[in-house]
Amino acid sequence: MNWNLADEDPMAQGQPLTLQLYQERSLLALLVGISVTGPVVTGGVYLRDGAAPLMMVGGALTVVAWLLLLAFQLGHRQRVAGPLIYTLLIGSAAAIAAHGTVRSMASLVMLAAVVGAGTFLPRRAMITSAVLAVILLAVLNYLENAGHLPQPQTKTGWAVWLTQTMVLISLVISVNFGRRRLLDAYHAQHRALSLAGQVEAELRASEARVRVLFRNNPVASLVQSVEQQTITDANDAFIDLFGYSRQELIGQELPGLWADPGERLAFQARLRLLRRVDGLQATGRRKDGSPFDALVYAELVQHGDEHLVVTMVIDVSAEKASRRELEQSRERFTKAFNFSPLGMTITRLSDGRFMEVNPANERVLGYTQDDFAGKTATEAGVWLSDADRQAYVNTLQRNGRLVAYETRMRARSGEAVDVRIWSELIDIAGEACALSFTLNVAEEKQREAMLMNVAEGVSAETGEAFFRSLAEHLARAIGADGVLIGEVVDHQQLDTLTVLWQGAQQPGQRHHLARTACSQALDHSGLFVCPQDMELHHRMLPPFEAAGVQAFVGAALRDADGSAIGLLTAVWRKPMELTRNEHALFSIFVSRCNAELVRLRRDREIEKLQTSLEQRVRQRTSQLEYLNRELDSFAYTVSHDLKSPLRSIDGFSHLLREQLHDRLTDDDRTLFERVDTAVLRMNRLITDLLALARVSQGTLQRMNTNLSELAQDVMRSEQHRDPTRNVRVTVAGGLVANCDPRLAHIVLENLLGNAWKYTANADDACIAFGQADSVPGAPPVFFVQDNGAGFDMGRSERLFKAFNRLHASSEFEGSGIGLATVRRILERHGGHIRGEGAVGQGARFEFSFGSDTLP
Repeated sequence: MNWNLADEDPMAQGQPLTLQLYQERSLLALLVGISVTGPVVTGGVYLRDGAAPLMMVGGALTVVAWLLLLAFQLGHRQRVAGPLIYTLLIGSAAAIAAHGTVRSMASLVMLAAVVGAGTFLPRRAMITSAVLAVILLAVLNYLENAGHLPQPQTKTGWAVWLTQTMVLISLVISVNFGRRRLLDAYHAQHRALSLAGQVEAELRASEARVRVLFRNNPVASLVQSVEQQTITDANDAFIDLFGYSRQELIGQELPGLWADPGERLAFQARLRLLRRVDGLQATGRRKDGSPFDALVYAELVQHGDEHLVVTMVIDVSAEKASRRELEQSRERFTKAFNFSPLGMTITRLSDGRFMEVNPANERVLGYTQDDFAGKTATEAGVWLSDADRQAYVNTLQRNGRLVAYETRMRARSGEAVDVRIWSELIDIAGEACALSFTLNVAEEKQREAMLMNVAEGVSAETGEAFFRSLAEHLARAIGADGVLIGEVVDHQQLDTLTVLWQGAQQPGQRHHLARTACSQALDHSGLFVCPQDMELHHRMLPPFEAAGVQAFVGAALRDADGSAIGLLTAVWRKPMELTRNEHALFSIFVSRCNAELVRLRRDREIEKLQTSLEQRVRQRTSQLEYLNRELDSFAYTVSHDLKSPLRSIDGFSHLLREQLHDRLTDDDRTLFERVDTAVLRMNRLITDLLALARVSQGTLQRMNTNLSELAQDVMRSEQHRDPTRNVRVTVAGGLVANCDPRLAHIVLENLLGNAWKYTANADDACIAFGQADSVPGAPPVFFVQDNGAGFDMGRSERLFKAFNRLHASSEFEGSGIGLATVRRILERHGGHIRGEGAVGQGARFEFSFGSDTLP
């Protein structure tokens, strides 16, 4: 018999014991104890008293215990406890009656049965067993007191001890079971408290995580109280999307976020019905009133005693716009694909199977859409060979696209034709495909061959030789019997540049055009074509008039202003119709002939202009030479005629001052000093004016000039004139420019002299000369910089004009000619100068002598 409950023991499997399992274990222990001790007690009683009633009671109890233990092992565990308790009660009562007194040890068995009832039976059954025990004891006490029980036997022995032991074991089992239940309850409560603490900590952490996720959620989210009808929280994405501030939302009623009230009502109805809303399409409204497309998700949740609505809004305006654009793009692609005049196909790259074919392929190669349906390019016979297709595929895979890829393909008629393919790699459902545009260029190739023939024939010729060659090639290209090219002298006369008739060149003549086919062609815009019966309607020019011409085509050659300057015609001796290619070819010949005739006429005009220009140049040169002589005369007049009176004024002023020396007052002396100052200033002004005039004369003698040495010479001169000044001068070494040394010295004299002059009032005067940054390959740029008086940039346009000064004469002396002289010198060299400065912060002048070539 298997009494092991280990396979059903949750503790053995890491699970807590249940009350039922405790009861089953205790009941099993009690049954085993009774089943083992019962026979022993019964045997002891038999040895002591023989086959007495007490032995019979012990035997009956033992048999019942065995039967109940068997039922327990057979699985009827819940039905064993009741019969066992009632058997113990009745058996103990029978043992008391057999023993003869309620003070016998059997009363302990009844007590143990009542304790077991409290342990193993439900409340009602426990009360019933207790009442039954009280009734039995009352009956037994009455019977004993009435003398109806046998004489009690008070003799003791080991049988009594065994009975007492059994009772004690039962009590111990019951007490131990109660103690275990108490300890387990305590431990379970402790575990529950620990688990509750962990759950609370995890709940707080989860709440913090939810709060962080809510705040940082990129989807606009809102929490609203159902009872209060107010907003309890809104994340940053919601605030950014709708434009409301947090103060305008938290604790306030929900503002008008719905553009359509009907959508709001539908949202509320669905939320009440389903307690959640998934992906409701709606139109939201921002604070500024602007609408946007949105998807709305919401759920009704309970937080404690409060009901909340959590709403999330996704702005899908961009997605809808993209979808609309995609649909429009797909529609445009479909229309462009189906209505394109080019043959368009989409083929799978792996095997060349046609996936889409537009109707234009029938015009390109003759194949219909049904010819390509479900077939590969090889099966349809489009490619001349598999090698041709593989070369096309390899090139496409290598480059990713093909632009004007030229190859040959087979038309539906079986003819091999030249085609040009534009192709792009595309991906369709993970499959590499090719979107291709095919153009039949067979006719274009034929025209190119014809034009190449024409170009090779006339490219080396000019003038009249060109027109003869062009007439021969035109006649050969269109099968004409005669070609005439002429130049219009006036509207009624034509000088023939070349006449070709039946392969022979005819001499040039002048013809009258009145009432001729050529006159009709001149008056017509575009090609003038008469395919037949020319002798009936129009008169021909010689030698065509007597040749029985049946067809005629002609076009006027026009100048840029649209006036007719020439004529190109072709004739046939039999009726004919120009094909489209021949029509286009004749137009090309007309265009080329027109361009050559215009060039020829322009050459004539240029020759006339050159002759006239040479005469005008000679006249202009003579005028310039006269002006130069006049300028030299003016310079001499200024230096001699103006300076001589000035010297006389200066001399007479000194003589008069010496004669009146004793009689001069202080005011007289002041007047004489002012006269001397004016004479000196006038002398300097005349000298500067002469210098300005001289820089424009003579020939530039450009050479590599060391500007650093020239600058040092100028600064030494300035220092010599004013040795009392302490000026920090910085001159970069090795500065070289290609220029006229004499004029370069004048440039540096003026610029460095100005820097020296305008730093007179500076506490720490600084003057620098160096080379500025310039564009690589460009002429070098130099600078002169100082920290002197500077100037106002608002008046900078007056810097380089003669007799213009930015400072008063009382502040700094000068004539206002220096910078004008510098600019003229630099412009003669092909260079430039510019200045910048600020009042009281100095000035900087950058200049260049230009390129090495003379202007």
